[in-house]
Amino acid sequence: MSELVAHLPVIGLIVALAALALAAVFLARRAPASGVPSCALSVRERAIVAACADALFPAGGPIPVSGTEAGLVEYVDRYVARTPRPLRPYMRLLFHFVELSPWVFGPRRARFTRLPQADRIAVLASMAQSCIYLRRVTFLSLRTMLSMGYLANEKVAGAIGVACCATPFERRAATSPAGDPAAAEPPSLAPGVTG
Repeated sequence: MSELVAHLPVIGLIVALAALALAAVFLARRAPASGVPSCALSVRERAIVAACADALFPAGGPIPVSGTEAGLVEYVDRYVARTPRPLRPYMRLLFHFVELSPWVFGPRRARFTRLPQADRIAVLASMAQSCIYLRRVTFLSLRTMLSMGYLANEKVAGAIGVACCATPFERRAATSPAGDPAAAEPPSLAPGVTG
């Protein structure tokens, strides 16, 4: 009996991973059969993305625009809709893994979306520093998706001093004040910095 008690954390992790695998199968079967859906994420998944966005990019942070104000829920919804169909269940699984991870790893036994902001930040910080590879990769994947959307927002780009440009690596023909074409300059990366 004492051997069973000693192995309870490992058994709990295996049960959690099995539940996540079953969730991935369920999500794969639930996906629509044709066309790109107008709303790729469910209401629950949108709530998870909103909670993660505001935990990573809070309203009182160095940049005054929060994650939800920057439109990250809509950005991630469009991102998932553009993703090839076989990969979508894995992205959904990532969101549900974040939602259920506080039950398994703490700090409190509750869903991620039901935690206060400070505990959400603590959960993401523990994922980033975890000795479990799956938790670290989940955090990195989530942070990458949300950071792409955050930096694509015009208000955020303006706050950090970057001009939004859909084609940053193309050379532009400059014109002189007289209207004559001038020599093309490399694109500006930031004020005072050139490529």
